[in-house]
Amino acid sequence: MGPAEIVASLKELCEEKGPRLSTEQIVAWIDRQGGYESDAELIAYAKKMKARQYARMLDYEDEESGLRIKRLWSFYDHSLGRRYYADILQMPDDRRRRLVRQYAQFVEQLRTVRRAMADYFAGQQFFDFYTEEAAEDASTARQRV
Repeated sequence: MGPAEIVASLKELCEEKGPRLSTEQIVAWIDRQGGYESDAELIAYAKKMKARQYARMLDYEDEESGLRIKRLWSFYDHSLGRRYYADILQMPDDRRRRLVRQYAQFVEQLRTVRRAMADYFAGQQFFDFYTEEAAEDASTARQRV
């Protein structure tokens, strides 16, 4: 079973275990599904994930913004057809400043979305498009078309 099949069939686990899944439950489920053809494949994948974890742990404090951000950034190289890590301390100053500014904007947008979703799930119903009536209206409109 490849990654695409695992992701596609994770809905079964979600339906079985409910809304609160732990990482350990997902890992055990993948193992039961035969998600890794061999121990060597599993070990290679684990090493790759651990390397990514360590890369995310290395951080940099930007003096201008006061933000603490990750130092190694993953970029896609079209000529090689794969991703690589770039150290932002080795980037030209203008590119690093632009990256930090874009990151700060993204973090603020993400914070706003998280707050809004937390409010919604707390029952404040700020988003009409998440209500059951909106879903019913949308399905009725699709049926008319």
